[in-house]
Amino acid sequence: MHPQPSGRRDEWFPSSVTLEDLGPYPADVLGYRHDGMILPRFTADTALRIVDDAQAAAPDAPRIRVTDGTVEVLSRGLPQTVLERCAPDPAGRYAFGHASLPWCEHTTTDPAGFTRALDEAQAGGYPPEALDTWTVAFADHGHRMTLLAVFRTPHENAAAYDALYNALYASGLSSYETTAARADDAEIAARRHFHGERAHVAPGTVVWPTVAPATRIPAGPR
Repeated sequence: MHPQPSGRRDEWFPSSVTLEDLGPYPADVLGYRHDGMILPRFTADTALRIVDDAQAAAPDAPRIRVTDGTVEVLSRGLPQTVLERCAPDPAGRYAFGHASLPWCEHTTTDPAGFTRALDEAQAGGYPPEALDTWTVAFADHGHRMTLLAVFRTPHENAAAYDALYNALYASGLSSYETTAARADDAEIAARRHFHGERAHVAPGTVVWPTVAPATRIPAGPR
């Protein structure tokens, strides 16, 4: 059972995820995160591949198994206990590890330069454009986006605005700017917008140009 915020329906978007040294695996992810963690689901075939990879990995790797068609996440070490049981949802997908496994969205673009610039900007502080204006930074992989960060958009006259824009541009990364009450509302607005633009794009298709940094999109849900 994933920890869904009260009153919010599930909205799934195509992605690719890793689990520590395992993967990447094709997945859908929910349009919001929980405590900063993404929440994926998988086809039955992919779920079985994850289980096989985990069982073949080092002893300190995540412990996952299938029992009577249910995916079980186990504690590491001995004695093992079942932390989570996940049956398939009505679409036949398995949404497991939402409270117990460190899933990460996969990207082939190096975000290190942008991450450093964001850390420096946030450590130094900057005036925001407004308290409800957000930047959603991501890597554009054509049919899917890999979300990197959601942060308050710096005022356009602040040094942080240029520094972050330049770091995104230099790294070949993208960002949307939008207005929303909360960061997770900005995130789901970004995922909706991207998916609406790229729903026709097949996995692996090269898309050019990619989304430019500081692209404005409609306001998020309120």
